[in-house]
Amino acid sequence: MRGISILFPLFFPIITSLAFGTIKFKSKRARNIYLTSTIIINFLFVINVSMTNASIDFHLFKVNDFLDIYFKIDKIGILFSLLASCLWIFTTFYSIEYMSHERKEKRFFIFFILTLGITVGIAFSGNLFTLYIFYELLTLATFPLVIHAGSREALESGKKYLVYSFTGATFVLLGMILLFSISNNMTFIEYGVLTDLNSINQNLILVIYMILFLGFGVKAALVPFHSWLPSAMVAPTPVSSLLHAVAVVKSGIFAIIRITYFIFGSDVINKVQGDFYISFLVITTILLGSLLALHQENLKKRLAYSTVSQLGYILLGLVMINDNALTGGLLHLVNHAVIKIILFFCVGAIYFMTGKKTISEIKGIGKQMPITMGCFSIAAISLIGIPPTNGFVSKWYLAIGGLRADRVLFSVILLLSALLTAAYILPIVITAFFQGEKVAKEDHIEPPLRMLIPIILLTGIVIALGLFPNFVLNFIESITDSIV
Repeated sequence: MRGISILFPLFFPIITSLAFGTIKFKSKRARNIYLTSTIIINFLFVINVSMTNASIDFHLFKVNDFLDIYFKIDKIGILFSLLASCLWIFTTFYSIEYMSHERKEKRFFIFFILTLGITVGIAFSGNLFTLYIFYELLTLATFPLVIHAGSREALESGKKYLVYSFTGATFVLLGMILLFSISNNMTFIEYGVLTDLNSINQNLILVIYMILFLGFGVKAALVPFHSWLPSAMVAPTPVSSLLHAVAVVKSGIFAIIRITYFIFGSDVINKVQGDFYISFLVITTILLGSLLALHQENLKKRLAYSTVSQLGYILLGLVMINDNALTGGLLHLVNHAVIKIILFFCVGAIYFMTGKKTISEIKGIGKQMPITMGCFSIAAISLIGIPPTNGFVSKWYLAIGGLRADRVLFSVILLLSALLTAAYILPIVITAFFQGEKVAKEDHIEPPLRMLIPIILLTGIVIALGLFPNFVLNFIESITDSIV
């Protein structure tokens, strides 16, 4: 019975999303209570499972050692599931208000809730096959959210999203078949499943790792597979925030963590030099994402290319294969999620209240929306990595990891990227506060409270994670100590 409890946070959102489609609510208030209750109850399910001291695992369906849908609780899964479930609560309240001005609200919320269950399924996957199944389901569940507007541009972006995602999934499937042929084991185990390297061709191991890394790298927006992400910005802002903060891109990152440290293992990756070959793509991702962000006039697209660059930071922490670097990478996975969701919420609030989408249009918006843009500014400073923000803490660990790995170039690239981040994010703040006419207090146009309160609370979390990082840091260090 204890093992079945792992299924509650997976299938509760899936069942309630399907029920949501059939229920005829008497009022929007009733609908909103249903939505918020679903997300909060599921968060409590995740906490309950996470606080269980004994290990929990459950085989839902097994044909053989390959076709095995298997769930397991471990610390990295707990970290990802708690992050996703927590941010979903904020996004739900924000979305209820934001989507009131959009069409097809019911369809949006069906897939919105469904995506949560699938994301938790990715977090609690106990082997590569289960992860792959939920990874594919994530594409199918988020596709209707990407094309929600129904415009020609949205449909084109959706088609691009599907092509990229399924291409990456094909690589993953190929990698899984090759991996199973040499290991007969795809269960996530600390230090990996490849124990007898002497009997396996090391070049083949490198090829399999590269195939899997590139396959999962599509959703992680690894250059040159990143262009679907800026295109997906045609989706409503709550979708954009989930795509960039946790649901899709972080699922790609999470999958790469799984294959690197729980399938191949850090020793194997070092021996076959997988980190060396991947690092070239990761460095390109960091720098190209920042450079492309500099040239975007549209606010959401600038943030989209920023995400590409910031995901490169996390990947760099993973491929340096040392405890400081991995701690920095996992910490940045959390920090970037909170920072980026604030930035998208603020940009969405500007569009919601004024209809403005570009940097040139928001001159003086900081004087009209001081709370919104104040929160944006704090998140922007955190994204750059200026102390004492949370972004500084994770980037500090990444830089130390680069020095410990005797790769000074990596630390230099992190510093250069921080300067580029300042170059593309600070002009938004400057334009908002230091240009345009003065505005009287009665002309302030802050968004409704259901949108503003999540922004303020998340900004408080960013500040708290910068001033008091040890709570999350200690948990992450306990993860890295067991796998590096």
